[in-house]
Amino acid sequence: MFATPTFSALVKAASRPVRNAAFAFLAVLLLGLSPVAHAQEAEEGTGFFSYLPAAPKLNLPNLDIPFWTDDLKKAKKAYNNGNYERAIRFFRRASEDGNIVADWYLGHIYRTGRGVPRDDATAFSYYSRVADTYDPDERDQNRLRIMVDAQLRVADYYRVGIAGAGIKANYKVAARSYLKIASTYGHPGAQYSLGLMNIKGQGVKKNPQQGLKWLIAAARKRHALSEAYLGDLYWDGKLVQRDRTRALMWYILAQQSTKPSEYPSIFDRYNELNSVAKEDERLEAEARARVWADQYPANGNPMSD
Repeated sequence: MFATPTFSALVKAASRPVRNAAFAFLAVLLLGLSPVAHAQEAEEGTGFFSYLPAAPKLNLPNLDIPFWTDDLKKAKKAYNNGNYERAIRFFRRASEDGNIVADWYLGHIYRTGRGVPRDDATAFSYYSRVADTYDPDERDQNRLRIMVDAQLRVADYYRVGIAGAGIKANYKVAARSYLKIASTYGHPGAQYSLGLMNIKGQGVKKNPQQGLKWLIAAARKRHALSEAYLGDLYWDGKLVQRDRTRALMWYILAQQSTKPSEYPSIFDRYNELNSVAKEDERLEAEARARVWADQYPANGNPMSD
C-alpha cells in the first residue's frame, strides 16, 4: 500500500482574498433566512461531482490532453456494469501512471466498499493524492471538480478521524477546508458540514444560527442530507419552535433529491414522520414542498461525470 501524501498545503489558513470572499459569502447568507434546529447526522453521500460552482460560473475550456485513457474507459464501463474487480484492476493501472481520475474513483470504491472491503485509510490515501494536485487555475473543469471533491472527502475524514489508521479527528483543519471549499465553490457538501460544525461548536465557535444558514444554503442546491437534517430540526424543535408541517416538507424534498439506495434512512424517517402526521399537516407540507421545488428544482442544475 502506498504512503499517504501530505495535505497540509491545502489546510493552512486561507489567503486574504479567500478570507474576504468568505466573509462576503457569509454576509449574503445572513439575509432573509429563517432559523431551524438540531437533528440526527447522516453520512456523506456516495455521488460524484457533488457540488456546483459558485458564481461566476466556471465556463472553462477543455485541455487538449486525453482526459479518459483506454484504461479509464474500460474501468468506468466495468464500474457502471457492477464488475468492480475488473474496474479496480484498470483503475489501478491508470493510477500507477499518475492519473488523478483513477485515484479519485479508487477513493470512492474503497470509501463505499464496492467490490472490496470498506477501507477508509486507503480511501483517504487516494483522495489525498488527488487533493494534493489541486490548482485553482486548472482550466479543465472536470479535473477541477475532481480536485475540489477530493478536498471535501479529505476534510470529511479529518472531521471524523479514521480509527486504527492513526488519523485523529481534527475539527479545526476540517473547518478551514470546508470554509475554503464552500466560499470559493459553493459546494453543498462543505456547506452541510459547516452547518453541523457551527451547530455543535466543532473547530469553530459554537454558532447555531450561522450553522443553520449554511444548511439552508446547501438545501437550496437540493442537498439531501441538509434537507433531512432540517426536517429533523423542525420536528424536534430544540432550537426553534416545533413545526411538524415544515419537518414533513423538508423530508418530502429530501426524498426528491436522492434515491433509496443512497440514503435509505431518509425514506425510513419520512415514513415514520408521515405515519404520525395529521392529514392537514401532510397536505400543507406537500404544498410547501411544491413551492420550494419550483424555485429550487432537484434537477435544475444537472451534473455529469
